[in-house]
Amino acid sequence: MAKRFTQLLCILLSAALLFLCTSCGKDEQTGMGFLFTCALPGNPACLDPQYTDNPNADTVITNIMEGLVRLDENGVIQPAGAESYTVSEDGLYYMFNLRKDACWYKSGMEEDETIPVTAYDYIFAFERMFRKETQSPYAAKFTCLKNANAIMAGTQDVSALGISAPDRTTVIFQLEYTNAEFLNLLAQPCAVPCNKSFFQTTNGRYGLDLDTVLCNGAFYLTKWNYDVYGKDNFMNFRKNPTHYDAENIAPSSLTFRILKSQADADAYFADGGADVLATLSNSTAYAESKNYTVTSGYAQTMGLIFHPDNEILQNTDLRLALAYAIDRTAYAPKLSADLQPAYGVIPPAVNLLGSSYREMYADEPLALPYDPVKATELFAKAEKALQLNSMNTIRILVSNDIKDTEALLTICQEWQTLFGQYIGLETVSQDEYEKRIASGDYSIALFSVGPNRDSCYETLQRFAAEQKRLGFVSEEFSGIMAGLASAGKLADTVELYGAAERAILETNAFIPLFYKNSYLICTAGNQDLRFDAFSGAVDFRYAKHFAD
Repeated sequence: MAKRFTQLLCILLSAALLFLCTSCGKDEQTGMGFLFTCALPGNPACLDPQYTDNPNADTVITNIMEGLVRLDENGVIQPAGAESYTVSEDGLYYMFNLRKDACWYKSGMEEDETIPVTAYDYIFAFERMFRKETQSPYAAKFTCLKNANAIMAGTQDVSALGISAPDRTTVIFQLEYTNAEFLNLLAQPCAVPCNKSFFQTTNGRYGLDLDTVLCNGAFYLTKWNYDVYGKDNFMNFRKNPTHYDAENIAPSSLTFRILKSQADADAYFADGGADVLATLSNSTAYAESKNYTVTSGYAQTMGLIFHPDNEILQNTDLRLALAYAIDRTAYAPKLSADLQPAYGVIPPAVNLLGSSYREMYADEPLALPYDPVKATELFAKAEKALQLNSMNTIRILVSNDIKDTEALLTICQEWQTLFGQYIGLETVSQDEYEKRIASGDYSIALFSVGPNRDSCYETLQRFAAEQKRLGFVSEEFSGIMAGLASAGKLADTVELYGAAERAILETNAFIPLFYKNSYLICTAGNQDLRFDAFSGAVDFRYAKHFAD
């Protein structure tokens, strides 16, 4: 009898243990509790959101920190650290009511030791952004804030910045002028809070190692192993048990394997080392396999740029001739799914008012139409003015990451047919391409103007930032961008963005050719990962895994 009782007790204990292990770990029914492994193409180096511009840090900061609001998968603003907000009728005041259960957490901290996230943490973060010693690359994005320009010029103290807190749970921003993109700016990693007391304890090392990272997001950092000469480099994260939405955070933990390049990250994923990979590399093989799921977005616009010091290529008639001789319908069938013909500047993945901007403003009328007769006439005019005998020394510089070179060769062959001049391709490694572009060692180049975030404005801002490199000058464009910077409502910007695109393309300093995809590739069974096709950041908050 005792033996039977002992056997029954063992069975019951085993069942209970199995139940506990299942309930605390991976749940096959809901997909919750999985440990995801992601391949990163480089070390994040620094996790100070107000300072770092390392693209590898975006995914990390997205998962361990959050600001007042965030963007959903359609680019629509959703509450995050704030539970609600209001905007004044004149668009100059934004008031946010913070979640009272939002808190700071880090490795080694007990759950009852957590620190509340307060309005003063946001004030300190924004004041840090505008302090000269921070050297933040993001202050220029927030010049719409009251007194921001004067602070940057050194004529006012940072305490005059247009951000205040009437109490611990209320943040108020005062703007110098209306900015339709202000909420979108607040959804960026640079706009997360910073706890002043903790920051001061780091003695200038904030965000540089495990001990100097304080988290308020869905996960917290538990280990950061990086040796520049080593191979076993990784970051570990666990679900934040103190997060206000902890019960809906799906993964139990995350591991980011740190590789030395995008090519290494691609290879590591291909060898089965990771569940998730964000990449620009053509993913046709993965898309055709049932063992993977691929999410993509045409987040870059690629086109031809011309060296501003090349006398031949700066001839207006010559560039017009080249543009009129591009037949997008001829090279479209030769493109893989990685690229599609581009007629405008803003890529299709950019959202505005919850929809693709390209659905609201058609791009095909923007580009110069294919007109071989006009192209030939313009080239003859340029040829005579330049006394042009040969263009054999001119090549299009292309990164070998672009595999669809047959489409470019189709363009070159059409130029040769119409003009009797051959312009070939010079394909180099991505590293060599970047060096050549930076040093100005090219005549024509296939160049990307994709933004780093989901924003029409930031896409076009690239042309303001790249004026010298592109040889781009347009008073009309500058005037439109000034109007966009102070637009009060996003609905008022649609036509202005289209006008800005036209102003760019009229100069032919940039001739759009392709929209290029960015990819999130996951092994089969993984769902609900949110992917920013612009920065490459992956949000694991709701990521689930289901067995095959």
